[in-house]
Amino acid sequence: MNTQANIPKNKWSLKRILLISIPLVLVATGSIIYFNFNKLLSVALNKAFESSMVSEVYELKFENLRINPFEGSISVFDVTLQPREKPLNSYPYINSSFRLKTDGLILESVDIMLLLESNKLDLKKISINKPEIYLDINSDNPTFFPFRDSTDVSPAGKKKSLESYFLEEFQLVDASFNVTNSVKKREFRIQNFNISLQDLLVDHHSGEDLIFLKHIDLSLEKFTGNLKEDPLQHLSFSDFKIKLDSVDLQKNLDTLIYQFQDFTAGVDTLDIQTKDSLFHVTMTSFNLSYQDQSIKLRELSFKPNVSNAVIQKNYKFQHTQFSGTVGSLDILGVSFDSLIYSNKIFIDEVLLDSVSAAIFKDNTKAKDLNHFPVYLGQTIAGIKTPIRIKQVKATNVNLTNEERKPDGTIAKVHITNATADVKNITNLAPNEELLLDAVAYLAEKVKVSLGLKFSYLNPQFSFEGGMSNFKLTDLNPIIQAYTPAKFTDGTADEIQFSGIAQRTSASGTLKFLYHDLKIDLKLQDQAKWKSSVITFGANTALLSNNPVSSDSPERVVKFKVERDVNKGFVNVIIKSILNGMKETMVMSKENRHDFNKAKKEAKREARKVEKKEKD
Repeated sequence: MNTQANIPKNKWSLKRILLISIPLVLVATGSIIYFNFNKLLSVALNKAFESSMVSEVYELKFENLRINPFEGSISVFDVTLQPREKPLNSYPYINSSFRLKTDGLILESVDIMLLLESNKLDLKKISINKPEIYLDINSDNPTFFPFRDSTDVSPAGKKKSLESYFLEEFQLVDASFNVTNSVKKREFRIQNFNISLQDLLVDHHSGEDLIFLKHIDLSLEKFTGNLKEDPLQHLSFSDFKIKLDSVDLQKNLDTLIYQFQDFTAGVDTLDIQTKDSLFHVTMTSFNLSYQDQSIKLRELSFKPNVSNAVIQKNYKFQHTQFSGTVGSLDILGVSFDSLIYSNKIFIDEVLLDSVSAAIFKDNTKAKDLNHFPVYLGQTIAGIKTPIRIKQVKATNVNLTNEERKPDGTIAKVHITNATADVKNITNLAPNEELLLDAVAYLAEKVKVSLGLKFSYLNPQFSFEGGMSNFKLTDLNPIIQAYTPAKFTDGTADEIQFSGIAQRTSASGTLKFLYHDLKIDLKLQDQAKWKSSVITFGANTALLSNNPVSSDSPERVVKFKVERDVNKGFVNVIIKSILNGMKETMVMSKENRHDFNKAKKEAKREARKVEKKEKD
């Protein structure tokens, strides 16, 4: 009888134990090696940082590190880079600082053996996810890091300054920035800031950095800023984007020189409040393209936050204030190279569309007798920056001119559906002229055309224009805004004028053809019967037709006006036209003499024709 047959077999045979224990040992050994390896890398990474001069001013901290040996990537968690409370060495030229904190930092394609053996960090890509960055700027040319002085002879073992290095890619993802500029009293807040750099090459020399970038792509979701000592008090915008290709930078302590192959930029929802909170500036979108040589803006608005009366309180003398909106503004053919490298403004064309503007002036205030507006030619010639804009076109322009008259009442004039074409805006050719052609409608019914030529060399300009056939009563909204008169009947068949405005006067000729003219004068503080008598006298003295009859010559008059030197060129043109119309209806001695000569000559010609017909 085999007694061993009844003995149970051992469930944990040696073979089975080995099959289970060996993997466990391998896992445990691997874990120990992995964690020790991570610890070694952590030490090496710290040593790599501590070996640089940056570590004398900043300290690097991180909680843990994870490695992927197959990809050669290192993930560092809970990273903080911040200024030391007390620098290990003094660098007086460092005038600004920054602090970075992020949950995760990824280093890709790291030469791990080089890092372990020599504490040198050689890698191809850095990614920083959702960092918080704080910048404290205390100079117009901020310097954050130390660099080796050219006179410094480094002893063996001294910490290294930032040397040349190459990085294939750098990514900053959804960062937040808090910027304090103590010099200019500014504070900025940036949300979801993203930046991607490709082929970054930094070559550091004594006191100078040479930087090359193949491509940079930058964007942010929202920007808000407070500018305490600037004309703009509050600034905000969203969806800001910039792209640059082939960027070369050369930076030293006081100079930044740069070049690039292409550049595009865009921003949406710009919102600006001026320092005094009086005006509000908005813009829907802005786009710039270096290669296309264009800048395009949409839905610009410049409007006051308060009433005209509140704004006018800030001015002792008469002051013209502007506000309005622009549907689109396209600046085409921009020479960005001339602007960047030579500080010159060269533009082919500026296009404005859907312009709505408002002008207000309080004439109850005294005029500033020390204010002498110059003509447009002298304004442009006086610009210090070299400038040449070939053409500016404005379409669908509507303008409201509002004035508070000396008696306190309000006068309004509406100019609608206007177009303007300005050519040759330059301060580089004093012998040339600035050309302006415009067409508009007064009171939405009376079409007016105007052409101007401004001299750059002398304070003068020539003007010519006209008004098409219209009913005189259509002008009543404008006339009654400034005078106690109105047309009760009549038609303007033609108005043509031309003249030259000098610095203190203007002169020219005007032809005002009309028929069935009747006016009504209602003078303030006058009895009704007196106004009626004056109106009757005026209609009796004024000729109701020009020409008086079909065989009479047209009244074409000369005009001459003195310029109000405290007002601009528009006032000269208006005074000239009004004076010419008045001369047509009630001629001066000189015009009457010329008209009588023309009338006699017309009669002689008529008799010659009559005699010839009889013969």
